[in-house]
Amino acid sequence: MRRSPLYALLSLCLICFFALHTHAQTPGKITGMVQDSTTGKPVEFATVSLLSTATGKPVDGTVTNEKGQFSFSKVADGSYSLAISYLGYATTTLPSFSVSGQQREWSFPGIKLRSNTTKLQEVTVVGQKPLVEDKGDKLVYNAEQDISNIGTTASDVLKKVPSVTVDAEGNVQLRGSANFRVLMDGKPSSILANNLAEALKQIPADIIKNVEVITSPSAKYDAEGTAGIINIITKKNSMQGVSGKIGGTLGSRYNNANGNLNARTGKFGFSSRLSFYDNNNRRTTTTDRTGEFFRQEAGLRQLNHGYYGQAEVTFDPDTLNAFNLNGSMRRNYFTGRGKQTTYAGPTVRYSDLENLWNGSGFDLNFGYTHTFKPQHELSVLAQWNHNNSHDVYDNQLYNAENAFIEGQLNDNDAPSDEKTFQLDYNRSFKNDSKLELGAKTILRDAISNNTYQYSFAGKADSLAINNFDYDQDVVAAYFTYAFSLQKKYNFHLGTRYEHTATKGQFLNTQKDPVTQLAKLQRSSFKDQYQNVIPSLSVSRTLDSIHTVRVSYTQRIQRPQIWILNPFLQLEDFNNAYRGNPTLDAELTHSYEVGYSTYFKTTSINASVFMRQTDNAIQNVARPELMVIDGVERNVLVITHDNVAKNRAYGLSLSGSTKPVPAWTISPSFNLSYQMLKTDSLSNEGLQYSANLNTSYEFSKGWSGQVYAGYFSGGKVLQGEWGASYYTNFSVRKKILKDKGSISFGVTNPFSQTIENSYTVKTRDYTQTTRNYNYNRTVRISFDWNFGKMQASNRQKKSIQNDDAAGGGK
Repeated sequence: MRRSPLYALLSLCLICFFALHTHAQTPGKITGMVQDSTTGKPVEFATVSLLSTATGKPVDGTVTNEKGQFSFSKVADGSYSLAISYLGYATTTLPSFSVSGQQREWSFPGIKLRSNTTKLQEVTVVGQKPLVEDKGDKLVYNAEQDISNIGTTASDVLKKVPSVTVDAEGNVQLRGSANFRVLMDGKPSSILANNLAEALKQIPADIIKNVEVITSPSAKYDAEGTAGIINIITKKNSMQGVSGKIGGTLGSRYNNANGNLNARTGKFGFSSRLSFYDNNNRRTTTTDRTGEFFRQEAGLRQLNHGYYGQAEVTFDPDTLNAFNLNGSMRRNYFTGRGKQTTYAGPTVRYSDLENLWNGSGFDLNFGYTHTFKPQHELSVLAQWNHNNSHDVYDNQLYNAENAFIEGQLNDNDAPSDEKTFQLDYNRSFKNDSKLELGAKTILRDAISNNTYQYSFAGKADSLAINNFDYDQDVVAAYFTYAFSLQKKYNFHLGTRYEHTATKGQFLNTQKDPVTQLAKLQRSSFKDQYQNVIPSLSVSRTLDSIHTVRVSYTQRIQRPQIWILNPFLQLEDFNNAYRGNPTLDAELTHSYEVGYSTYFKTTSINASVFMRQTDNAIQNVARPELMVIDGVERNVLVITHDNVAKNRAYGLSLSGSTKPVPAWTISPSFNLSYQMLKTDSLSNEGLQYSANLNTSYEFSKGWSGQVYAGYFSGGKVLQGEWGASYYTNFSVRKKILKDKGSISFGVTNPFSQTIENSYTVKTRDYTQTTRNYNYNRTVRISFDWNFGKMQASNRQKKSIQNDDAAGGGK
């Protein structure tokens, strides 16, 4: 299994060889130098476009170096002109010239750029990006344009993204599915590695630029994530100079202090960001069973604080090469305390609950991109993600006379590492076609060390130890080709190959609380499988404003360590969980038809889709009779199995309109019908979500925004999720000559709590859990931008690593 890095290295070498030897040889050469017309100094980073005089369209482009020089070394015969532009200067276009016969080299040593007399301070911005944009292969929600995001978290941002739903607990679904991938800046992040719902509450919304939703990823993207990809893009600055921002939020449930500093001069760039947060949550919970008298009531309070930091250094020695080194780290502390009352028949028991969790992690990324010419690049990336989680759960149970009965103390230490090596090559051709090739190796190692200590009144403690080590190695290669036919139809074809090798080892030593017999369990498993993942997309644009798109792809969902560990985890002697190490990966067929249009100030995006999975991994609930401390208990055991056929049909609608220039309205609606079926069980039903986001720009720097969303709930194999809703109102005032702002917001003002329920149906009884979250929040935020920046047209080379370890759980 560990031979996979060598396999990937050979693949990378072959692609490098191909990339370096397929560059077409053409004889023409054009050189020149660009100067300021007043000072005569070279103009660095000016954009130089090589235009075909026959079509008036650019056929190539570059930017000037520090000496103002540029060159096009391989130019086909033809008639051309040069257009030179740079911010602050008037665009200069040279007379046409021909590359043919014996005149194959042209030199323009003294191109003068005249200063544009229009001052930037006098420019008035009359428009901005819409909240939701259709970028062809993805929908983009421009979070930085939404003032209601100020002082909130990434979890609140995702509530407003088309096709995404977030319930009152923070659980995320994409088109009704929890199997999707979440990335940050196109790469996996340690902060998202474990509990996605909690991780999103730790990321401040102020660092988010936009959110991309890719429901039909091409073969370039990793195949994992059956419903698609959610990519969170953070704010960056590629301008020359020094700038920064400081800000903070004070609220009834969430506090945040953050700042960033950016510096760029010549070939070097540096950016950094640091954010501290503190939040608190309170909720009450009830659990009821039909068929027997069983009820639990609990009140819980959760405190969460920590920090997140990021730094990046970039070095562009010339216009053809770019290096970047990026690192981030986080630290989180969580404390949850509460009391629970359990009514089981005539018996009443009381529990003291405490959950202490702390997590940490870091990400290191190195990237290099070589540009042969614009839209012809070779990129290499190395990445290391490390994550550590330490979780302690303490449950002490007392009778009505406050005498100790029994207790359990669970201690889990779970470090994990993920190393990725990737190479991408892409090249565009003159007929508007594009070729992409790539290879990747991912090495994952996750460990879970659990200790379970059971206590019973008047008896010695019982100790159970469970150590589980899980390795997953993936070797992948992909090929995509995009082209047009008759200037009407656009095709995007691709194939991806992935080979997966897994290995698990677990060691259990315990005195079983059920049988009271000491056990020693040693076992292991190995598995490997391969997938060939095709992708196809065809689109046509009609009348320049209507676009229709049809796509098909396959996706897989690999089981991760938290659902493979076979150890029985008793939560409170009434509920338990057991993993299943025999799970296979899901394979899903995904079909989609999309339509988008725009006219005047209105845009509309619509799509219908169908997903088919024949070996879907589903939660399976089974009541089991267990004798614990001499008492027979009816314990509800949750596990996972490849038991279901899962089919989903759906419709997604989103859009944006401006009735007047200052008023923006952005609604979205998602509807799907879920069908789940096994040999003995079935469940199906309709689910939908809708939200409305509207904002208005008043005079004198004032603006306001209102957001409301509703989720109908959804079906699972043995039950259903309940409905939930969300509202937010925000007002902002720009201050300090528009360099700063003060914002006020309130969340869910109409109700002190929001209910979220989950129902499980078994052969013996139905169990319903209702959570009442105290989500009403009032907050005030301040931010201030400082420094002076100068625009740069330097091309920023970057590479997208699209891998992540199943963030949807």
